[in-house]
Amino acid sequence: MPSEKPSLEALVLRRAEEGSVLPRQQTGASPQRLLTTLLGEYWLDVPQALPMGAVISLLAEFGVSETSARATANRLVKRGVLEAERSGRQSYLRFSENGREDARQKILSIVRFGTGSDHWDGLWTVAGFSIPEQQRHLRHRVRSYLRWLGFAPLFDGLWVSPRADPEALEPIFRAAGVGNLTVLRASEAGGISPLTAWDLDAVAEAYRAFVEAHRESAARLASGTLTLADAFAERLRVFDGWRTFPGLDSDLPGDLLPRDWPRARARETFQTLYDGLGPLAELRFRQIVAAHDEALAASATHLTCGDWTGEGSRTRQPENARG
Repeated sequence: MPSEKPSLEALVLRRAEEGSVLPRQQTGASPQRLLTTLLGEYWLDVPQALPMGAVISLLAEFGVSETSARATANRLVKRGVLEAERSGRQSYLRFSENGREDARQKILSIVRFGTGSDHWDGLWTVAGFSIPEQQRHLRHRVRSYLRWLGFAPLFDGLWVSPRADPEALEPIFRAAGVGNLTVLRASEAGGISPLTAWDLDAVAEAYRAFVEAHRESAARLASGTLTLADAFAERLRVFDGWRTFPGLDSDLPGDLLPRDWPRARARETFQTLYDGLGPLAELRFRQIVAAHDEALAASATHLTCGDWTGEGSRTRQPENARG
């Protein structure tokens, strides 16, 4: 089961202490994101390291060349996300402790999105801050942290969130080197609504496009016409598509949204495919690793949405598989 600690706030705090940027969640996985996602999905808590050859083969499944795969692995080792070891002439890779927890919290924040209680106390978390123009690089970092925490910019230097923990902000800003900060919990009393920080029309259209983009795969899953390779690729694609929504929507309260808000329908599409494709995708991951180490391949695993949120139990037997 996924660990509850450290939290997403702890991940952001660690990045602030390192002085590094948290990239915006967007589609179109880079090789580094692709590899950390694959390891996070199927190899997260496995203590054994994967052979470099298996890593190269996993990335090749998505069109990444051997040269690029090796460079990707080396960069992740230099960043401290992966650890490398050697046995004879063979290289092996595994998550570092920090890399594992980063991957865990990123995946957890994405998979959990859209499952929270719709109860809202009517209070906005408001962060007001000032960063000098000559520290523009710092401004970019701070904005990346706020987006990950569910904030959106209402005005320049004034960000709002309906659900963010106000107590998490001060240590993050302090670690980033920003002292000019005020954090409030406030209700709306007039003027421009905080809700205007989000482009609701664009978000709604993104949800509808997500459902449409995965309609065919859902039908193929239901009819049993997906191959293992198809399932492996589509599960990554649906996860990659869903990862954009926490940054677009921030889990906005239903009381503030149009009656026909399409988040629930998009969430249903995501969960149906993420869970349904999981056993097939796991088998494909195992097939690829088994070509390099058959015994090691048996350690691969996957989690459902319910497993990530603590509401399910793992189902290991795949269905609807073609060879």
